[in-house]
Amino acid sequence: MKDFLQQTIGDLVAIRSHSGKETQLADYVFEHLTQSGLDPKRDEDDNVWLAVGPESAPILHVNAHMDTVVPVDGWKTDPYKPHVDGDLLYGLGSTDCKAGVASILWLAPRVEPKVRVIFSCTVCEEGVGHSKANGSRRMAAMGGRWAITAEPSCHDDGPGIGIGTQGHARAFVDFRGKAAHSSTPERGENAILHAARFCLAVEELNAGFEKHEIRPGAVSRASAAATLIEGGRLSNIIPDACRVTVSRRLAPGDTLDAFRGELDRMLAGVPASYEAVSDGPCAVADLDGPLLAAAESALTEVTGEHRCAFKRGRTDAVIYAGAGMDTLTIGPGLVGQSHAANEHMNLAAGAACLRVMELTINRLGE
Repeated sequence: MKDFLQQTIGDLVAIRSHSGKETQLADYVFEHLTQSGLDPKRDEDDNVWLAVGPESAPILHVNAHMDTVVPVDGWKTDPYKPHVDGDLLYGLGSTDCKAGVASILWLAPRVEPKVRVIFSCTVCEEGVGHSKANGSRRMAAMGGRWAITAEPSCHDDGPGIGIGTQGHARAFVDFRGKAAHSSTPERGENAILHAARFCLAVEELNAGFEKHEIRPGAVSRASAAATLIEGGRLSNIIPDACRVTVSRRLAPGDTLDAFRGELDRMLAGVPASYEAVSDGPCAVADLDGPLLAAAESALTEVTGEHRCAFKRGRTDAVIYAGAGMDTLTIGPGLVGQSHAANEHMNLAAGAACLRVMELTINRLGE
């Protein structure tokens, strides 16, 4: 398994696949699955998927996204040339989520499921600014009872299980002011000052969120942060407009309406309007359901221990959960490496994770 992961993830890293530009990677995935004797499908957006197992059985989705972010500053090696140092494989997307794509290429021709399994490698999980939609939406529309997102769930000493992932809401807040010459600011109304006070209120909101343990080792905590700001016209004009973007991570129990309530309170009496959007609340596994039971059994057999976590970031698990599916995150990437300089994954931990994924899939429905 380690050799397969090293070769395959290396191949995938060498193919650039920024969001919206996944065609070459989809070519590789489609060809690999075809050569494995399978019958994959592909759409006009470059999503690739196939189904195995009994046709009339309940459906399990196993999904990984093919796109990556662009590299950040600080790389010590070429992010598009895989570099191996011991068990560590470095490269852009090696953890998020080309290790997950490799897991599907390994599992799809090998599993012997009792349920119907739809394996998919999809586009545009990471970004916007292009015409394609997140491919998981098409997969989730096919229906199903369960879903595993192959996002990172490993540590250097072995794999774990993600029993939940926070949802993500965003607000675009537009502040209004009154323009004036900067030599007489008292004649105007500074929209940037309104925005600055609001940013401090967002920081106070974030500081008030508490941690909640969903299960031993799995802790959630909501968050809120001002992440983008744009305003002003010239250095000598009091700004009459300013926009602030807020990122709000939704923990269990949080909703988009609750976020709107927070915004209403912070903006009371302020000349501002906002738009708030989200693709759904957080995803939390059924702690008594068959999917988690199968995964815990597999993890214990492979590692001799149980390790679960709750992911504070957002993954496409929220899309599958929003479609009514019970979801988990199990993938060979390393937790904490996504979107970082010198991104890497651990081949030994990843190989153990593949075994956990295979056993989980084969045991579901027993």
